[in-house]
Parts: sequence; C-alpha cells; structure tokens
Amino acid sequence: MNTLIVHFSKFGNTQLVAGAIAEALETTGSVRVTSLEQLTPSDLAAVDLVVAGTPTHRMNMPEAIRPVFEALPKHVLRATPVAAFDTSYRMSALLSRFTAAKKLARKFRRLGGKIVVPPETFHVEGREGPLFEGELERAREWAGAILERMPVPRTDGTEMVRSSK
Repeated sequence: MNTLIVHFSKFGNTQLVAGAIAEALETTGSVRVTSLEQLTPSDLAAVDLVVAGTPTHRMNMPEAIRPVFEALPKHVLRATPVAAFDTSYRMSALLSRFTAAKKLARKFRRLGGKIVVPPETFHVEGREGPLFEGELERAREWAGAILERMPVPRTDGTEMVRSSK
C-alpha cells in the first residue's frame, strides 16, 4: 500500500501525531510524510491512502493551508481512501463540532476522496501543547482503525471492507 501523510504543524504537536500514524502504517508498505503547504496534485497520484492533519485554529483549519486546497484540481482524489485528524485543546461538546479535522474531511470529500474513518482529534495541553499523555498511542490505534476500514480489492474487480467496525 502506498500511503501519503500530509500535515501542517505550528507548534510540532500535529507533526508528532503524523509521525506516530506513519510509524503504525509502515508495515503496510510505502509511507511518505510531507508538509501540507507543499502538497501538489502530483503528490496525490498513485496513492492508496491519504491521511491529513492540522491543528484547529479558531475552530477552523489554519489560514496558511486554505490556498493549498484551492489549487488542487476537482476530483483529484478519484475515490482514494482518506482520513483526517487535528490537534486541539479539549473543548466543550458544543464547540467540538467545529474542528479542523471535520473541515479537512469535507475538503477531501469535495476533491473526490472517500472517508474511511470519522475525523479524529488528538488533544494538547493548553494552546500550544504538549500533547496529553497517551495521545501518540491513541494515534497509532487510530491508524489501525484506518487499516481495518480500508477497502480490499477482490479478484472480480470489486472491493470489500476488512471490518464492519
């Protein structure tokens, strides 16, 4: 499997989570980790999975990465499995509806991506971090959940999902 993990990280927390996810996915094949600001359409060619993460800034994606999505061609992902995560401080249930991960997932869906797991938030202490204890392990577990939901090609050309979890 050819996986691309893209991230934007202001204080290093999102990059740490991306690294933990990459570590968990390395056993499945090629894993490349890159900065979201440097993402180009050619990076998305021939990938089997895209995982993307950013911090939540003001209950949204950071301004710095919005132009990246505007520059990508419509349907560039062509049903490629995708997963989105963010890093954020713990918010009330009401405010937790507004996370960068949910907005990232929406952006990837509009580009033709197929969401394989619900968006996930990994929590930091305070505004700048560090990550709460156990969050990197939770990121590795989330990566395992992604693998469980990845479509498996069948010999008849159709796909099935590994697990119904």
